[in-house]
Amino acid sequence: MHLTQKQKSFVSPEETIRLLQELVRIPSINGQEEAIGQYLHQYFQNLGWESTLYEVEPHRPAVVALLNGTHPGKTLMFTTHYDTHVVDNMEIPPFSPEIRDSYLYGRGSCDAKGPIAAMVMGAMVLSRMEKPFSGTLMLAFVPDEEYLNKGTTWLMEHGITADMAVVGEPTKMAVGFGHRGCTHLDIITKGKAYHSAYPERGVNAIEKMAMVITHLRSGFFPSYEKKTHPFLGHPVINLGLVTGGTRIHTVADSCVASYLRRDLPGETTEQILGEIQEYLDTLKELDPQLQAEVKLSTIQQRIRLPYFLGPDHPLVLAMSDSYLSIMGKEAEKSVMNYYCDASILCSEYGIPTIIFGPGDIHVAHSSLEYIKIQDLCDAAYIYADFALSLLGGNGGNL
Repeated sequence: MHLTQKQKSFVSPEETIRLLQELVRIPSINGQEEAIGQYLHQYFQNLGWESTLYEVEPHRPAVVALLNGTHPGKTLMFTTHYDTHVVDNMEIPPFSPEIRDSYLYGRGSCDAKGPIAAMVMGAMVLSRMEKPFSGTLMLAFVPDEEYLNKGTTWLMEHGITADMAVVGEPTKMAVGFGHRGCTHLDIITKGKAYHSAYPERGVNAIEKMAMVITHLRSGFFPSYEKKTHPFLGHPVINLGLVTGGTRIHTVADSCVASYLRRDLPGETTEQILGEIQEYLDTLKELDPQLQAEVKLSTIQQRIRLPYFLGPDHPLVLAMSDSYLSIMGKEAEKSVMNYYCDASILCSEYGIPTIIFGPGDIHVAHSSLEYIKIQDLCDAAYIYADFALSLLGGNGGNL
């Protein structure tokens, strides 16, 4: 069952654009999501939809709206986040959604208020149809995806769940079916503090760390390229932060190098840390004074698992079919290079989940964030077609 031209006319492109403009005008930098949550809650209530605000943390709500069909059936969740990256050093006014050369500019236009607007308008098509559908279409929009994924985690922990889900991220309209996990880890070197007039009497932990970093990069991390996944490739690791010492006139007695590792399905935290520690221990043969250990970073409050559904899963095929129906061409199916809430839904809670949305991840968080208007409006119809294909009829189709 696919969307007809008449059903597409139930929502105009102008309506989708206006909603995104309203969302961009509401600042919702991570930690400041209350206003946009309240706006969407009121928006859904004005439509007569069943809407609930959930307080994830004080002044940080998640909003969940339900469109219930006329027959029993499964629950399909459309979900993404409304917190955005910071606006420091943006080249454009972050909260003034200017339209220029077929693009709409502003913070969050791509990540992820564009997908929110398209998902809402996709749901709007179903709500305006005379033909009944089965089950429930759930819209779940959350805070704090950009930092610790608290919003989606809270919903799952409190039993607000679904049978299947779409995470709206800027995929450039590709159907996403996997991504690597994330492990934040700290490598710590210990030294001996001493007066800087006599550095030879101390042990400089920063200098020890310099040796460790160099050897890891040349002697250990290349081994990650031997671990391969047919779609996700090999693990990658990035050194993002180095901190050490207490003051300039004292030999540093400690140093921390913080890494972010992107992991493959099947890898465990114990394995990842154990392999690194084993290599660090071998470096003591080069420097008997070396004291180095690896630990999970204190910022990693939870393990962020890899997510993989596969290119031939029924949800991937259904979204690809909806894309073909609306766009008249084959959809690209792809894994994503970034982590998102699909991992929580699918890997942790067993909800089959795909990633799909308008926008380009390469301009998310950038000083010049934008979204292509045509993709935004097309996505609304693709979401609607997808929901209709899964929930249409007396019992749904999946």
